[in-house]
Amino acid sequence: MTSQQLLLGGDSGGSKTRVALADENGAILGIGHAGCSNYQYVGEAAAVAEIEGAITAAFEQAGLTRRRVDFACFGIGGADTAEDIAKARQWIADNHWAAQCLAVNDGMLPLYAACPDGQGVSVIAGTGAIMWAQTLDGRVARASGWGYLLGDEGGGWQLGHEALRHVARAADGRGPATLLTPRVLAHWNLTAPIDLINVLYRPDLVPGDIAALAKVVLDCAAEGDPIALQVAQTGAEELALAAKAVIDTLQMSLPLTLAYSGSLIIKGLFYRQLFADACRRMIGDIALVPVEDPVMGAVAAARELQRNSSARTATAPLGT
Repeated sequence: MTSQQLLLGGDSGGSKTRVALADENGAILGIGHAGCSNYQYVGEAAAVAEIEGAITAAFEQAGLTRRRVDFACFGIGGADTAEDIAKARQWIADNHWAAQCLAVNDGMLPLYAACPDGQGVSVIAGTGAIMWAQTLDGRVARASGWGYLLGDEGGGWQLGHEALRHVARAADGRGPATLLTPRVLAHWNLTAPIDLINVLYRPDLVPGDIAALAKVVLDCAAEGDPIALQVAQTGAEELALAAKAVIDTLQMSLPLTLAYSGSLIIKGLFYRQLFADACRRMIGDIALVPVEDPVMGAVAAARELQRNSSARTATAPLGT
């Protein structure tokens, strides 16, 4: 097996890291898991350590001695600029992860998984939210994904944060009573809204802690709580608005495929339906396709890198 080419696909996100090791035909040999590797949240050293751990775990599951693979694609959470991508490529080179590698924002991975021709739209809605689109000629556009301080509307952090704001307003009498209050308190085993202050201002609180409340919001919304429903509908509409923005930016024609991923809309049937309804209203003829494991998109991109390399070699003049 070690004489064959090996491929790696990596999905580095705000809550977890997944790496898939595949053979030269794309068959999965092993999967490795690790924690958050969005370096905007945890720093470069910690992000690299998590990716390293996931790669090692993938080789161990495959029963293979770890080595530098031939082709890889890493979707890097937090890699939002050309400087970020260059930094990720430097990690790959410094740590000898792959001989040839593509580094992209992790939001592109669902598109690679669901759109073989390379044209489509992709959204990840998990802790945060980001939208990407790509045309047949390789033009790309993105929307949202600004991080929890600037945006990420429609993501788990934003839904959770809105829930907390409404709980505080209800406690003060500045807003209506809501089912969110007892459910949020139960989430942290608290007795009164004022106790939230000690929980939320801890120095070790991370965005994923707030994002975990998104499930509380969606459960309450599905049960008919007006405040929770308002929060959920606003989030779904923000996601649809981001999809419309990237489509309009690239002047893409309908129909289109929109690949969706992230726990919020993969696991949340209610939220997914709100999002689908908003897309139909705002955009029109767009097909929503689930991508339960974005790391498969990374493997698909690594295979495309492999095919392009083979084509260049086959057509290269003798002596090159």
